[in-house]
Amino acid sequence: MRWHFPSLMLVVMSTLTGCSGGPALIPVTGTVTLNGKPLEGATVTFMPDTSNGAQTPGMDTSGPSGNYKIMSNQRSGVAVGKYRVVVTKLAILTNPKAASLPDEIKNDPIQAAQALGLDTPTAAQKKKLTIDERVEGEFTAEVTPEHHEFDFDVKGRVAKKEGS
Repeated sequence: MRWHFPSLMLVVMSTLTGCSGGPALIPVTGTVTLNGKPLEGATVTFMPDTSNGAQTPGMDTSGPSGNYKIMSNQRSGVAVGKYRVVVTKLAILTNPKAASLPDEIKNDPIQAAQALGLDTPTAAQKKKLTIDERVEGEFTAEVTPEHHEFDFDVKGRVAKKEGS
């Protein structure tokens, strides 16, 4: 069998990176809670430490029971290593009528105001439609083949949104 240089390089690269085309990933799952209660709709972001061999940031949005499953570059999991984990839940509408609005409208003050029968909202109306704060928590995690499930309980830390 005769090897051509491009074919040989392809075999070597496949061997080095694995069949999936990247570093081996460990599935990472868990639950996010706010003061012990499931937190739906929170963004969970795993940011790799600079000392990690493979840099595989990942994220997911928590489901109704606060569950999440981290994805990195459309693959399930992240590489072994240390991570800074940020949990964020953006502002939600506080107008009682707003609860019945479709999700795609809730975070757009202009569409929400129109759907609620208001004219284009002024700055004062915008403040009545949305909370001026967001929930956020920061944690650390070390992913290993044996340790890849992480539960995070945000203790009601609330931060002002930038630009408020």
